[in-house]
Amino acid sequence: MEKNKKKGSGLNYKQTFIIGFGFLACMLMWSVYNSYVPVIFRAKLTEITNGGSALPGFLSVALIVNAIMTIDNIFGVIFQPYFGKRSDNTHSKWGKRMPYILICLPICAIFFSLIPVAATIKSLVLSVVLMMTVIIFFNFTMSVWRSPVVSLMPDFTPSSLQSDANAVINIMGGIGQMVGFVIGTIATALVGLLGFTALHDALKAKTNTLGQILETNADGSVVVNYLNGFVPEKYQDAVDNFIASGRDSLYFDGTNFSSSGTDAQLVAQKVAKLGADGNPIYVNYTPVFIVAAIITILCLVVLAIFYKRNKQNDLSKDVFIESEDGGKAPKIKIKDLSITKTEKRSLLTMLAALFLINNATEAIVPNFTNFALDTLNVKPIYSTLMMAVFAVSLAAFGIPAGVMGRKLGRKKTIIIGLSVIVIMFAIYLAVSQIFATSRTFVWVVLWIAIVVGGAAVGCININTLPLVLAIGGRDYVGTFTGYYYTATFSAAITGPILCGLLIGLFNDNYNYMFLFCSIMFAVGLAVITQVKHGESSPEDEEWIKEAVEAAED
Repeated sequence: MEKNKKKGSGLNYKQTFIIGFGFLACMLMWSVYNSYVPVIFRAKLTEITNGGSALPGFLSVALIVNAIMTIDNIFGVIFQPYFGKRSDNTHSKWGKRMPYILICLPICAIFFSLIPVAATIKSLVLSVVLMMTVIIFFNFTMSVWRSPVVSLMPDFTPSSLQSDANAVINIMGGIGQMVGFVIGTIATALVGLLGFTALHDALKAKTNTLGQILETNADGSVVVNYLNGFVPEKYQDAVDNFIASGRDSLYFDGTNFSSSGTDAQLVAQKVAKLGADGNPIYVNYTPVFIVAAIITILCLVVLAIFYKRNKQNDLSKDVFIESEDGGKAPKIKIKDLSITKTEKRSLLTMLAALFLINNATEAIVPNFTNFALDTLNVKPIYSTLMMAVFAVSLAAFGIPAGVMGRKLGRKKTIIIGLSVIVIMFAIYLAVSQIFATSRTFVWVVLWIAIVVGGAAVGCININTLPLVLAIGGRDYVGTFTGYYYTATFSAAITGPILCGLLIGLFNDNYNYMFLFCSIMFAVGLAVITQVKHGESSPEDEEWIKEAVEAAED
């Protein structure tokens, strides 16, 4: 009996690993969605608006694309809590959560696969309308099953073991994210092995901002058509930068071909490769999405076959958290908190800093692939590898960042992280402008910024929630967790939109993504220096750790 008791007292790693396949599927689809949808939508909107010139006022292609990329965050705020609560009260022979996952995940994968298919329709307006329709349904169905799949682990695992279980789930989610970042390379290799030569070549071909495959010379260099008597040799640096970038058109002053003029005139265009019908050939990212969708379905198959409900924890009874009078616990306004005025001021200041910081971090993901295409002439199937390096650096520095928070203080660690990332982004911006002709040097600086920036963001992310919770203390864990997510979710909606607005103001120059992020990080740094509370004593560490794990579940 003692042996059995000991055996059952530890974490069931096999079942936790199996549960993690659901989170892996979720993170895989989000990685692909956030990497490729901005590129696909930008190409369509650029063509339909004649490079944005047909848009009124302050609107730009970058702003619209970034606004579209906030749909998932808006739906997450609206629908995920609702379906999470619905799953709490669901009874079936498959348990509380599995019906939502078994039904909605396959539907979600189908809509996910249809996104690039809708982009292939020749009618531009119809293509955009269908893409928007498919994206809305994808985001909605994702919202239905995402909360239930995240809740599987707490259902299965006793609270005393959820720390270890959460580590396993996060590893599985990280694997899903990494697979999503390299899925373009995997899909390209697969279509080549299956004999789809034209599709394989198209996925690897050089493209412009419209997603058109470019004509190349025998040496692989892009063919450029020079207009209006423009002599490229006189402006060699500008021409070289244009050829090395992902942009498809070059503009100079119409009178003297000097960049100092204001009346820009089109003087050069990269030549798009034409198909048999005489129309440009576009890259079709359908294989990337289909391969990702197949992997998610395989994850569901593993989950459906091998997941076994924990009868002890996943009871078929409803569990309610009520206040003392038997009703729902009331929401507490900040002014009604029984903490000091200086602690309330620290809380509000910290929430403002969180909002600013997350405006920056949330702006990077939907803009990075377009930045890499324009500035570095790197296709999404390869630029996602750079995002993978950033994610690995962030994850690898998670434990050291936690140790730094406990040893140096969480506020100091966050300040260090913010200072480092502001400096790295500022250095990259300066180098990209001053040494624009030295592309190797710019690349080296960018790679350093990506690796160091990932570690810096790790210092920030690991320590912000514990700092917020420590301000309120043990009595306000739920309330302060709610404040934290209100600030971060709000930033997830405003960040991409504000960044898109700035990029649009500079003629859709995605280099200004780094300027936006630097400003937000710098202002966030200035604000967080005014936080006067939030450092915890050693005896508080255990409940803060448990509260953070519960919030992340």
